[in-house]
Amino acid sequence: MIIVPKFEIKYNEETGIYTIISMVACKCPLCGGAVYHRDYKSRSSKKLNGEVWLFMLRRLLCEDCAKLHTEIPDIIQPFKHYDSETIQSVIDGGEKAMDCVADDSTINRWKSDFTKAAPDIEQRLGSVYVRDTGETIPVLSSKTILAYIRTMQKYWLAFVMALLINGGHKLCTRFAFCPSSTDGIVNSTNKEGGKLDGKTIKDTG
Repeated sequence: MIIVPKFEIKYNEETGIYTIISMVACKCPLCGGAVYHRDYKSRSSKKLNGEVWLFMLRRLLCEDCAKLHTEIPDIIQPFKHYDSETIQSVIDGGEKAMDCVADDSTINRWKSDFTKAAPDIEQRLGSVYVRDTGETIPVLSSKTILAYIRTMQKYWLAFVMALLINGGHKLCTRFAFCPSSTDGIVNSTNKEGGKLDGKTIKDTG
């Protein structure tokens, strides 16, 4: 899985399908290798009001490690039916969350899952900070890194999701951050047109 933070959305009125055009260069989040377009995968996502958007997303194959990644715009929350903004609104509370059409059990599960996953997310954000800066984690006015990001980023859930997944982190699945891994034998074509017949390709979501 690769999360795209900058993109254009195209809508086909005839098919009712959305596609995205990435405005950033993608690379494999697991090994840093170059990726190329292999095929497409359909994915639906619900908005706050229950409106369903159907996406046709590219799947990108890594030349080096043969992992297959779905290219996902950060407005989609991985492995959830509702989009990232809707789930963030529910977690944050406030008036906007009152407009969410999801049932109470779903809303309560989002809140509970986030509370349980937060310590693991915090730990991984700390490792990203140390890796990228080479410095120890600063004291952020008694706030955790996650809490700090929530105050500084309007769409903090999408920001954190992209930061960690694109950095190769596999978080606990209860809050839908962790890409699943499924091995399979596939036939594919590399960028020069040669075959990768019989090569094991791992789909990371």
